Amino acid sequence: MRVDLDGRRFIVTGGSSGIGAATARVLAENGAQVVAISRRADPEPFVGLSGVEVVAADLGDAASVPAIIAAATADGRGIDGIVNAGGHFSHAALADATVDELDELWRVHVRTPYLLTQAALPHLTERSSLVFVSSTVARSGFAPYAAYTAVKGAVDAMARSLAMELAPRTRVNTIMPGFTATPMMGVQYDVVDGLEAAIVAKTPLGRIGGPEHAAAAIALLLSDEAAYTTGSTVVVDGGWSAAGWQA
Repeated sequence: MRVDLDGRRFIVTGGSSGIGAATARVLAENGAQVVAISRRADPEPFVGLSGVEVVAADLGDAASVPAIIAAATADGRGIDGIVNAGGHFSHAALADATVDELDELWRVHVRTPYLLTQAALPHLTERSSLVFVSSTVARSGFAPYAAYTAVKGAVDAMARSLAMELAPRTRVNTIMPGFTATPMMGVQYDVVDGLEAAIVAKTPLGRIGGPEHAAAAIALLLSDEAAYTTGSTVVVDGGWSAAGWQA
């Protein structure tokens, strides 16, 4: 992936693994300075790569927001963009889900990204760009995971409204990855027998994508090459959501 991000500064949540870590790497490889947010300040995903600062923060705690902003603006520079990629999955079916599980999903996927965007407003540059990571399951029935699909749907709706509210200074877009080869997906393979084969069978491109595919789409949306794109949702799923009855 090659886009011009020289001198730009981005916050990327979920930076310890999966799509967040892949995005932080791609942005840094294209000249950006990245503040990667993870529960643990683990630099291992970025060994040998300059331009990435890893900051520990708990996205389930709203008190983490000021520390994230402070880390990104420590030298007085502005913020060119935020990638809200942090998140987690819940396997609880409706009959078994607890209020605490639902609230934690909401805090991590919706509340903290909202508050982080709010806190970043005074620091956003003239050509800033925000990307929210939703999921194709937000637009497809996906049992028994109604809690997870609900918050991912909220992410998509929130991003579209922010695109209107923050224009023309800041662009806001969403990506919807499909099933992606990340540690979170690996856990689902252990829980649901035959899931991997079923996904491949329904995917027109005949394979499961990696986090680097989502990261490439994010990098493009953050760049000036996408300067006329806002309020959009980009699906990165190998055709899975388009397959319908033909799968």
